[in-house]
Amino acid sequence: MTEELLTRIRKGILDYQEVHSCTKEELAEHFIRSIAFSLKNPGFKMIEIDGWKVLEEGDLGDSIIHRFASKEEAQEKFDELYPRGASPEAKKHLMYEAPIDFVPKAGGQERSMMELTGKEDTEAIEIIVSKAKANIVANITDILNNLRGESETGDMNNVNPKSLSAAIEKSKSLQEELEMNKATTVLGLIKDDTTTGEKYVIPKESWENQNMARKGEHLVYPNLAKMPIRSGKKTKSIGYSTLLELDRFLSGRLGVTVGMVLAKSHPKLARNFGANPEWRESIGGSPNSESSNREFNFGKHLGSNLREMIDEMANKGFDIQPIFDSRQGGNCIGIVKLSDVVGVLSDLSFNLRDEDTVAILKSYGAEGLIRSPPPQIDASTDLSVAGNILKHGNECIIVKFDPENWFGSEGEFEEIRKILEPGYHIMTSHDIIAYRLAR
Repeated sequence: MTEELLTRIRKGILDYQEVHSCTKEELAEHFIRSIAFSLKNPGFKMIEIDGWKVLEEGDLGDSIIHRFASKEEAQEKFDELYPRGASPEAKKHLMYEAPIDFVPKAGGQERSMMELTGKEDTEAIEIIVSKAKANIVANITDILNNLRGESETGDMNNVNPKSLSAAIEKSKSLQEELEMNKATTVLGLIKDDTTTGEKYVIPKESWENQNMARKGEHLVYPNLAKMPIRSGKKTKSIGYSTLLELDRFLSGRLGVTVGMVLAKSHPKLARNFGANPEWRESIGGSPNSESSNREFNFGKHLGSNLREMIDEMANKGFDIQPIFDSRQGGNCIGIVKLSDVVGVLSDLSFNLRDEDTVAILKSYGAEGLIRSPPPQIDASTDLSVAGNILKHGNECIIVKFDPENWFGSEGEFEEIRKILEPGYHIMTSHDIIAYRLAR
């Protein structure tokens, strides 16, 4: 936890109390109401209802997840889909225990939680305030009395739903996204034994050879055991993300999302690299309108031509190039920095061939030149969060714009959707500066 942030929050608390002539208790209530249905609110939780899931590959190669309340029901479906069985390793990924629903509750301690299902939003907020106020007051007191006493979570991806139904849907959406990402990977690794018909997980060497032959790229063999199927949990104590929410509330910086900043800055920045100023394409891939099955054309992935990428970065002024998984909806797997590319090209021993792909950078040097992916946030996230991320050592942020899961204002949404293509976008300090100067 930085002393700078805590000092700013402490001053904000004192200023807020003076301006509004309110107590710590009243300030805490005002704050809780502003984030009532956010999972950053220590008085609001989504309780998982566990069940069982069975994966099936659809006729069109899509992933289908069947949901069951009991293991017995799931086993029946599994036996129906895979009559020849599967190896233990394959089965644990094809049939697994995971949340099938979410129940909203108010309160921090399990024994004192109150279920909010069926409550009107206004009633639910009052219950949440009553359950969370004491905890927030205690944390405000700690901040005022001891600047070095707070814990840190580092979780900066936050969205504040405005209703119970939106909060439930957001939780379901995140859980669904998590599972679908793993489902696609699982089904891509499981094959049929040509002798017995039994399902098995393809070995690493065979998988790598197949992918290199098909895509001309060297992909990293997925570690299924480490791919989660359950969304992250909140810490019991106030964390860094909650402090950021409090900082936003006290400083009055609510009101502009990173999606709006990208939409407003794009027309100005687009002129610098010859892009369409009226439409900002997703860097993670765009649908091919000429294809009947809506295939995606990806910007840059491990199989992309290296020479073309370098040329584009140099001539269009890209300091950072995100690299994506070459599948529809694929995530960012890393970034390439122009400064690293310069180092490669200045090395006389490096021979850049026309057929070289981005994947070659993975093996160049001791640790490779594809760096870890940057932080990712939702387009609905407040600009102050992005500012804090960029200010503390990150050069860029991946912003995901999902129109079906937008939790900002409708007014902003209507403006954003006219310019931003659904999918992934990169945000740098250039976007924020262009936005502020334009205003």
